[in-house]
Amino acid sequence: MNISLRNLKLVNVIVKEGSVTRAAEKLFLSQPALSHQLKKLEDEVGLKVFNRVNKKLVLTEIGQILFDTSEMMLASLTQLNHKISEIKNGEKRTIRITTECYTTYHWLPEAVQGFKKENKNISVNIVVEATNAPLKYLTEGKVDLALVSTISDHSSINFKAILEDEMVIVMSKENDLAKYSAIDLSNLKDQNLILYDLPEDKNYVLNHILNNNKGVVSSIQKVQLTEAIIQLVRANLGITIMAKWSVVPFLKDKELEAIPFKSNKGMRTWYAASLNKNSEIEDLFIEQIKHVLNN
Repeated sequence: MNISLRNLKLVNVIVKEGSVTRAAEKLFLSQPALSHQLKKLEDEVGLKVFNRVNKKLVLTEIGQILFDTSEMMLASLTQLNHKISEIKNGEKRTIRITTECYTTYHWLPEAVQGFKKENKNISVNIVVEATNAPLKYLTEGKVDLALVSTISDHSSINFKAILEDEMVIVMSKENDLAKYSAIDLSNLKDQNLILYDLPEDKNYVLNHILNNNKGVVSSIQKVQLTEAIIQLVRANLGITIMAKWSVVPFLKDKELEAIPFKSNKGMRTWYAASLNKNSEIEDLFIEQIKHVLNN
């Protein structure tokens, strides 16, 4: 049995037109050709699709199932064609976006709000569940745009550098490191480093700041939430390394200090990753992100 979309449309049109003759005209077929297709469908199904009652076509049980399914399928197909047309014509569309870093979610909503003010017909969906594997979700077609700080050699992914930020060491003002104006990795040997509880191969600090050398620090403690990390650091139970912009809200209580690395050790480049060259709308959204982070 092979129920095709053409079969479903055939049943749908016959029901809505009320007769084989009118349905044939609607489908630009001859009446014998349509009757032949209907008989072939019934032969494949092994059941009657229509009964004739007082010269009227009445759906059988299986016919009703086919008609109900055709309503859903044809509506979905119409919606699909509409979305494709919108994208082709640069009209209303949806941008599905994710980012590899959970801390970005405190500024991303602001970027979305600013973008929506100027682009009211564009929807932006933040796909939070893709944060742990943004490039995987991208290649699976589950997001349109991923903001990442590490790139891959995947031939299908286009990476566009969009901005730089700085990773800084955050500590209590009671910590011995607070006296420095800039810090070298060698200064961290006696410190407990508190990091996000992420798989090690996805932890930017471990991979790019410590270069996978855990011996740079005395110990490493993993915590899930930003606020919990900050509370531990504030109590001088360890230090952490975060993006400068992400800790700015926490520096207002004057109990914390954020100190840069020596040289350019803490500089990090962010990229917009997409499967194709960014669309005009996606580029406008990227500019809005830049605006939010630079102000």
